[in-house]
Amino acid sequence: MKKTGHFLTLLIAMLWLSASAAGARPTVVIDAGHGGHDRGGVSGDRYAEKIYTLDVAKRLRANLRSAGYNVVMTRGGDYFVGLDERCCIANSRGNAIFMCIHFNSAPREGAYGIETYYYTRQSAGFAAAVHSRLVRATGSMDRHVRTRAYYVLRNTRVPAVLAECGFLTNRAEGGRIAGSGGYRQRLADALASAIRSRY
Repeated sequence: MKKTGHFLTLLIAMLWLSASAAGARPTVVIDAGHGGHDRGGVSGDRYAEKIYTLDVAKRLRANLRSAGYNVVMTRGGDYFVGLDERCCIANSRGNAIFMCIHFNSAPREGAYGIETYYYTRQSAGFAAAVHSRLVRATGSMDRHVRTRAYYVLRNTRVPAVLAECGFLTNRAEGGRIAGSGGYRQRLADALASAIRSRY
């Protein structure tokens, strides 16, 4: 009888710890870059960056929600959200991470590949996970993980990463990003995999 009671106590403790761990899972704040009058990219770009950041953000939201994460979007449509507001949305959550989605552009059409940015040490591992999975999923050039004092990275108090998921100004890479929903799904799934591996 004592053994049974001891076993039940252990079982209840394990279940409680499991529930506590699940409850500790952070809110994922997904930040789709640009929006509204801010189309992103550089003047003369074939593709409006804001369209594709939002598309990947929505796909990432669906993936994470299906895995049980609480997800907040800084924008859910084609409208402008200021940088301060984006940071405030992340900082208003007590337990959150911030995933900022962008696409790159360059004056030189030959530029292509994946770049990932972070600012604080608490975000370094998150950035590494995001970067490795994006490079693996796309097969694109590894342009490395870098530290930068971008506004949304230095003004968020939670782990924060900004991913440049390829160059819209590159004819081949931009064509894949703009022309293939399947490719954008691969980007979203890679981001989700990185988040799930860390949090």
